[in-house]
Amino acid sequence: MSAGVPVGSVCPFAGQVHPVSGHRNDVWRATSCEANEPVPGELAESPLNHLEARGWMLCDGRWLSADGYPELFAVIGRLYGWEESGARFRLPDYRGLFLRGFDAGAGMDPDADQRSAPTGGNVANVVGSLQCDALQDHTHHYDVVAPAAVSQSGQAAGTAVTSKPTTAPDAPARTSSETRARNIAVNYIIKFR
Repeated sequence: MSAGVPVGSVCPFAGQVHPVSGHRNDVWRATSCEANEPVPGELAESPLNHLEARGWMLCDGRWLSADGYPELFAVIGRLYGWEESGARFRLPDYRGLFLRGFDAGAGMDPDADQRSAPTGGNVANVVGSLQCDALQDHTHHYDVVAPAAVSQSGQAAGTAVTSKPTTAPDAPARTSSETRARNIAVNYIIKFR
């Protein structure tokens, strides 16, 4: 390891980088939260801004030779995947994902013991483990005032119950096909030498 940033460090990179792997993130296929189908379209080809010449690669899940990248293999090893036949290991694929700090006993991840191993299937609370999207269990309480008796004219006495609109543009919350925080897209890159 050279002085400065250690091999295996992951950083957000604000520049456009074309994924080398060019395929769907299939790491999730062995979990109950398989990734969505890729959206058709192409990313514009762009120079890697000499990232690889400076020792950085996009975290796009590509396979690398353990012999060709010994320093990085020494750090992440078989954690994200391993092919015995070609002695190849896999980079993490962070495209389209939020990263969460490893709990390491802090108690901030209440479902840490239910995380999926980075290579899918088994339960494993380790760096690189996967966790499906979820909404925290919750309930809503409503104050409902029962209207008084209905008069002969059909009018009910009492207080009317109203609710806030649930559709745009007056909805109290935005809706989408996922639950997410306000965000901005970056590329995650990993130091390989």
